[in-house]
Amino acid sequence: MTKTGIDAIHYYVPSLVLPISALAEARGIEYAKLNKGLGLEGMALCDADEDVATMAAEAAINLIEEQGLKPQEIDRIYLGTESALDAAKPTAAYILGIIEDRLQSEYGERCLQNCDVIDMTFACIGGVDALLNSADYIRLRPQSKAIVIAADKAQYDLASTGEYTQGAGAVAMLISANPRLLSLEPEFGVATKSEYDFFKPRRLFAKSDLLQAAAQLLGSPIKEEDISALLASADDAFWGSDKKEIELFKEEPVFDGPYSNDCYKARTSEALKHLEQQRPELSILKDWDYTVFHLPYAFQARRMFTEMWLDRLPSSELASLVAELGQASGESPDWDHAFVKAVSKSEAYRQFVATKIAPGERASSQIGNMYTASLFMSFLSILESAREANENLAGKQMGFMAYGSGSKSKVFFGNLEAQWKEALPKGALFSRLAQRQTIDFKTYEALHKGELKEAVQTRNGSVFQALAQEPNREGYRYYAQASK
Repeated sequence: MTKTGIDAIHYYVPSLVLPISALAEARGIEYAKLNKGLGLEGMALCDADEDVATMAAEAAINLIEEQGLKPQEIDRIYLGTESALDAAKPTAAYILGIIEDRLQSEYGERCLQNCDVIDMTFACIGGVDALLNSADYIRLRPQSKAIVIAADKAQYDLASTGEYTQGAGAVAMLISANPRLLSLEPEFGVATKSEYDFFKPRRLFAKSDLLQAAAQLLGSPIKEEDISALLASADDAFWGSDKKEIELFKEEPVFDGPYSNDCYKARTSEALKHLEQQRPELSILKDWDYTVFHLPYAFQARRMFTEMWLDRLPSSELASLVAELGQASGESPDWDHAFVKAVSKSEAYRQFVATKIAPGERASSQIGNMYTASLFMSFLSILESAREANENLAGKQMGFMAYGSGSKSKVFFGNLEAQWKEALPKGALFSRLAQRQTIDFKTYEALHKGELKEAVQTRNGSVFQALAQEPNREGYRYYAQASK
């Protein structure tokens, strides 16, 4: 079978960053809880003229330009996101338009006219769905190439328990036969269950209730019969529509953090067992040189993986650990909570984390949650750390544990190829992150609330320009190419 996988990788991270120390001080949270406990250092923030389409387009353009790709070579651009800009027009179509606009001087108009595009949405795992789907496509058409982009803006309500995990960015990957970076094994484990741990509902508000609430804010309550008369006579687009209710979509989710952690653990454990059923010879603790996780916050993986690690320890190592930590019996898979906590602090588990997980946490600490792009940024973080240290990763095996709320996990793996360094971005990731512009807490809140209409920073590249107001285009999004 022809090898299939990731031939090259690139990214885009916004140039604005809020130090977690600033958020901790403003919210009255102990900084050590966020930094030492969760591994948080900085939060990447979209500027006023950035959104998921601009970030995804910039990541893809970086990939196309650095790898010398011609648009006509690209069969598909598949996007994984949970920050879609429209309920019908795929964000990937906006992205295609932005890319064509950037490349038309060299390749002409409509240079991607024969390229298939689509959005894939399943919370944080949509990018993995796009990757595995595209890998299957390449197996059937090994002469073809595909670009998979994972891009998101993780935004929570101000002062909520999710606020300090926010982040933003995009990762773009070229998928091909005989890849230079990572060859994927064809098998993967999957586990799915309908859950309510995290979702973004369409909320409905009665127009009569909204009008009454507005009147009370103005200090002039209205009688019910007057409300009915006002709404019946209204002829503007908002109050005068024929709907009795106003539909509101918020980017900020409804979520239950502890429950979501439980769902993450349960689905990942089930998906891992499913993979092991297909590949019974696989020993992930021995065979996987690195394990890449979806990271809602930097230390999520090390904190949730302890029991799965315990369940797969060789019997002799498990017996030694049980004796060392005083567990009554090592025979039951239902580990005592106190024992699991002790294991997480043991030298054996700390060594596992330091060698196989921690390199993937570095970027997450400085960026925050990237939703669909989080897993792939963790992968890139490992690669960049190895390049910094001049390590040779050729032949190393990488395991991937992906999760999306709602809920689904996929577990898969692959092998790094001899040319892996050639497939990486030319600039160093961590140097780039160190060059971002630090903003203060007041500016962060203004961006979050949408109060800033002008960008904080002037930069080159794709920018969101405006929402259309003219008839039959209301709400359509316009983009432009900007330069300093």
